[in-house]
Amino acid sequence: MIKKVILLLIRLGSGILMFMQGYEKLTGGFAIDGLVPVVIQNQDSPEWYKWFFEHVVDSFIPVFNWLVPLGEITVGLALIFGVMTYTASFFGAFMMLNYILADMIFSYPTQLFFFIIILMNKQTIQQLDLRLLYRLRKRRGDGHVAHPDRG
Repeated sequence: MIKKVILLLIRLGSGILMFMQGYEKLTGGFAIDGLVPVVIQNQDSPEWYKWFFEHVVDSFIPVFNWLVPLGEITVGLALIFGVMTYTASFFGAFMMLNYILADMIFSYPTQLFFFIIILMNKQTIQQLDLRLLYRLRKRRGDGHVAHPDRG
């Protein structure tokens, strides 16, 4: 029970943080074009990542200007509402790894740590999603609430 509560708090905290970061980028005039030259000139980013930024991100700046904040908002909402939590955690970890590769070391390593905790507890985290609430509300013929594992 304590494990479920801790995972629920991690899931909700990660979701709220991702949603807030995405919302701030969406409403705050986020522009990835200022980041492209920084990553390309960065000494700490791998060469393949610099190539990716120079040839892919730089070519599709308008797409990435929307993709990054909307991705964060989507992951955040999925984690907050408990919908596709495992998938959202995978993409959250993917985003955090990209931020770390771009040498943007803020709270991202901590967030990556929490996403890895969620990913390592797939069975438990799936018991905490909205499908469980749906199954709990599903009534059996005798009027009792159905057990989530027995339908």
